[in-house]
Amino acid sequence: DADANFDGIRVDAVDNVDADLLQIAADYFKLAYGVDQNDDTANQHLSILEDWSHNDPLYVTDQGSNQLTMDDYVHTQLIWSLTKSYDIRGTMQRFVDYYMVDRSNDSTENEAIPNYSFVRAHDSEVQTVIAQIVSDLYPDVENSLAPTTEQLAAAFKVYNEDEKLADKKYTQYNMASAYAMLLT
Repeated sequence: DADANFDGIRVDAVDNVDADLLQIAADYFKLAYGVDQNDDTANQHLSILEDWSHNDPLYVTDQGSNQLTMDDYVHTQLIWSLTKSYDIRGTMQRFVDYYMVDRSNDSTENEAIPNYSFVRAHDSEVQTVIAQIVSDLYPDVENSLAPTTEQLAAAFKVYNEDEKLADKKYTQYNMASAYAMLLT
């Protein structure tokens, strides 16, 4: 349906998905949209993978780079070099030293593994911060990643207030700089 406003798909938790599903999705995108014909068409119908393992980019490449793999190296650096508190923050040098794609050498063509990254998602960074708050508020809780509705509400109240503080206890610093670096 040309009017369906369908751009692409995201496969969640790839390491928990049968690899055949990734191949089926890749084959479908080739047949339905011709994503293997040219970059312009491929860019109009992206298929991205939430694949956290550092082995996944090599697997995706071996399969023909049919989907965009996640560059967790960049994600990690965005978080640890820009959004953590100053006492545990990493250096910006790590962007040059720790990478999936060497962005300091932009003189090659078709050598980089097609990829994407992000700073924060619905279950990355927010979920772990909320779990820490739940643990702090309720020291006897068995699983802070599975709080009760009341515990979750209390944790979000702390989270939302903490975001407003200059000296944060839980939430991330410098989100604007992290997104600026990502877009760079």
